[in-house]
Amino acid sequence: MEQKSFIKRLKENPFSWLFSGELFFLTLNSLFLIVVLVALISFIASFFTKDFEDPSGKALVISPPGPIVEQVAGSNDPLASIRGQLPTELYVGDLLEVLESASKDKRVTDIVLKLDNIEGTGQAVLFDVGNALLKVKGSGKKLVAVGDSYSRSAFYLASFADEIIMNPDGYLFIDGFGRSKLYFKSFLDKLKIDFNIFRVGTYKSAVEPYLRNDMSEAAKKANLAYLDVLWDSWKKVVAENRGLLPKDIQYLVDNADKVISESKEGTGQALLSYGLIDSLLSRREQREYLKNKFGESENKKTFSQISGFEYFQLIQSEKEINKSENEIAVIIARGTIVDGTQPPGTIGGDSTSNLIKEAHENENVKAIVLRVDSGGGGVFASELIRQELVAAKEKDITIIASMGNVAASGGYWISANAHEIWASHNTITGSIGIFGIMPTINRALDKIGISSDGVKTSSIDLSGNVTQPLDPALSRIMQKEIEYGYERFLSLVSEARGITIQQVDEIAQGRVWAGSTALELGLVDNLGNLNEAIERAAQIAELKDFITYYPTQKIDWRQQLIENFSSGLKLLIPEVIRENLILKESINSLKEIDRFNDPKGLYVRCENCLI
Repeated sequence: MEQKSFIKRLKENPFSWLFSGELFFLTLNSLFLIVVLVALISFIASFFTKDFEDPSGKALVISPPGPIVEQVAGSNDPLASIRGQLPTELYVGDLLEVLESASKDKRVTDIVLKLDNIEGTGQAVLFDVGNALLKVKGSGKKLVAVGDSYSRSAFYLASFADEIIMNPDGYLFIDGFGRSKLYFKSFLDKLKIDFNIFRVGTYKSAVEPYLRNDMSEAAKKANLAYLDVLWDSWKKVVAENRGLLPKDIQYLVDNADKVISESKEGTGQALLSYGLIDSLLSRREQREYLKNKFGESENKKTFSQISGFEYFQLIQSEKEINKSENEIAVIIARGTIVDGTQPPGTIGGDSTSNLIKEAHENENVKAIVLRVDSGGGGVFASELIRQELVAAKEKDITIIASMGNVAASGGYWISANAHEIWASHNTITGSIGIFGIMPTINRALDKIGISSDGVKTSSIDLSGNVTQPLDPALSRIMQKEIEYGYERFLSLVSEARGITIQQVDEIAQGRVWAGSTALELGLVDNLGNLNEAIERAAQIAELKDFITYYPTQKIDWRQQLIENFSSGLKLLIPEVIRENLILKESINSLKEIDRFNDPKGLYVRCENCLI
């Protein structure tokens, strides 16, 4: 019985044995376990005994390991660092805190930006980080950007620097904003696979890849409407930072071949002459330049510096602990909305609504800020989350929806009932529409000589069996559900936003809008970042003092082990498949269908909300 109790506790908490006397009653590998225990204690103790770096006289280096995001995917795994698993994303909240502190810290005088890995960062996040860099620069600090090449995302942030350095053999990837997808109609026809599609909304183009071989004119029109707004914003910021005009940026993008061909010394020199960068230095020359500018490090190998992570640790240790009985819960909803409990980076109908429930059941919570970065997903999961927010609202808890890079379709569904909706200038939102997908493979089976047959006690088949043609009655039911879902979407937006259903329908139909346009249309209330949304929540709730906290879901250890095991399976995939980008993209696109798990197969998803 004692052993069963220990095993049960071990399943519930893998670290329970660390503080249990039962450890020493284990007979197998007990010596090994003791060694592991000592190592773990030493590892944990190192965090409390390490002296923090003094940033005085050193350059603060901001070098994100990957895209800057609203929520780091899988960040609830505490064993990641122990396993040597390096982070591949950077939480924007931590970066903004570092930059805010640096702008006020007299010990920090210079900042070096290394932005090689941030491609994939959303435009709304870039906008917030850019404003933070502008504040740092305005406080008298000097910013230097260094890199081999610059992606569009990297150059946006680099443009805020006083000096941009690039490798002579590097390149600046500026090609405007675009949106393209793979289309599978001919491919599916050859496989004899039928995708039965149900949708409402002229611009609801998420299902087009299964119905067409190209993008419809309606989809092109909708995509260009928001892409033009985002591109104009990008050009305006970069041009102003570099002392150019937006038309200068546009000319370069439209005539890159001409500009580079006219240069007798290559691409780098052409970009230098055009005024986009300030100097061309090889990696060795960059190292020497930074050594001369900031002094040598103790080991003489590089320049005197403190990393962004080390500086973050320092400012955390120097923080004063704020106490207040008033709390604002900030709940991050990033990723596809699907049913059930999901890890960070995916919005689970159960897991996210449980976080909201936990917050509104806390008597100290006076306001909830829902930070949304999602193109949507399942209707059922979206509605679960919305219902929990309504429950909080009925308790007179202030609800603010703060939109990040994307808050469209299901992302807008879960935001609609907030007291106020805040978006970034560059948020992609709207896409009020709904669709359903039910694939059938009976023609493919017939092609290879396999048939499906049977009997039923009902006159119609509502099973949705993929091996048989879709029953016309089920098809009619699905279309009716879609139409009802769309009317419901219109109604909840109409009621929440205080406009007529007809007015909502005119700006809905699956149409996507940029944040600044959404403000004009009445889909959002204000433009601002997360911090401004939090301050507004406090103002509405009449809080003179408050603290913020971020509810997080409990770790499912079994699921974590399964995911870690599954991630190793990719090594079994032949190299020729893993390296075939077109095939890989096709597989990834089709795999998205498998992620959808709505009970009725109804989705509020914006597939065209990525750039």
